[in-house]
Amino acid sequence: MKEIVTWAVTIWDMYWGNGWIQYLLALGGVGILIFGRKKGIALRLFFYTILLLGLFFCPVSGRVIMRCIGESVYWRVLWLLPTVPVIAGGFTEVVSRSKNGILQAVLTAVLVGAVVISGTGMIKAGNFERVNNHQQVPDEIAMICNRINADRNKREVRIAADEYAASYIRVYDPSLKMVYGRRGYGAADKTIKNLYKQITSEIPDGKTVSDLANTAECTYVVMVPPNEKFLQDMENGGYRILDTVDLYYIFVCEQYR
Repeated sequence: MKEIVTWAVTIWDMYWGNGWIQYLLALGGVGILIFGRKKGIALRLFFYTILLLGLFFCPVSGRVIMRCIGESVYWRVLWLLPTVPVIAGGFTEVVSRSKNGILQAVLTAVLVGAVVISGTGMIKAGNFERVNNHQQVPDEIAMICNRINADRNKREVRIAADEYAASYIRVYDPSLKMVYGRRGYGAADKTIKNLYKQITSEIPDGKTVSDLANTAECTYVVMVPPNEKFLQDMENGGYRILDTVDLYYIFVCEQYR
């Protein structure tokens, strides 16, 4: 139980970062509780927020939710927080308590200023980047798909890729058939499931990857190799290097064993 609470706190800190939004959320909630007691909608927002936070930090519910959506995406629970309505509602209640127009203007300016400077712009935060393709996927993925399309010459192929590349390849070009989806979902058999686990492992083994990919009849394998030995093992296993894009290698098998 202790590790669940610790992980929840870690996720909480990672989600909010260095911004002030979590504190503004708390202030908004206090404002609703103190000044909006007679307004049913405001109180429902407040108690819903408290209930969701209780579920998020409760070890029992936290473990159940993590098993359903995965530990690495537990932060998505926080998307359910009515952050914007609570902050807006709480601040509105605070400002509206004053009958002095000048004081209201000053409070509004201060509170709006606090919201403006409380975080980092989307582009500046590094979570988004400008790309040069209509599908709006990372340019390196677009280059990988274009290289595969040029090589396959419209024939049907099967691709195995790491978690990052697999998520975008099918978005860029749905005609490129993936042997599994995100987090390995959709794998048809145990061989493909093991292939996903091996490719996404900390240090993939080239011999194992090539053997499993060959059995699964994967035409291409797209991933970042961990070392030179991996490249040699893939070559020995029938997967030659077709091309490289940044750190990614595109391996192709022209004849299954």
